[in-house]
Amino acid sequence: MQDHNGVLMMQRLLLAGTLGLAMARKAAAILEGEPNHPAPSPPVPDNAGSQCPQGGQDPQGVTSFREPQSPDGAVLRAILDAANECLGHFDDRPAGERWCDTLFHLLDLAAFAAELG
Repeated sequence: MQDHNGVLMMQRLLLAGTLGLAMARKAAAILEGEPNHPAPSPPVPDNAGSQCPQGGQDPQGVTSFREPQSPDGAVLRAILDAANECLGHFDDRPAGERWCDTLFHLLDLAAFAAELG
């Protein structure tokens, strides 16, 4: 493939942007619950429903979480992982510290995609 005065590069950028907006829309639809499709269950603590040790925390003092088990949960996780990796090109923090910002950026893109139509 040849790049004719930046045309191929612009096509790739447009395709990448369109793909990103579609992924953001899908993530927002999963989080909101699509019509005729319930929202995935949120992550819950692994020890939910069990007796807490004295002090109210597990022995390590850290609560761990299970992933949602539905197929949509896996799709949402893949979208969030990809978005977090993309954000890593602009944010030097470790991936585990970028999750909240990643989700906010993804939902902002979903709102922008909805405005575009």
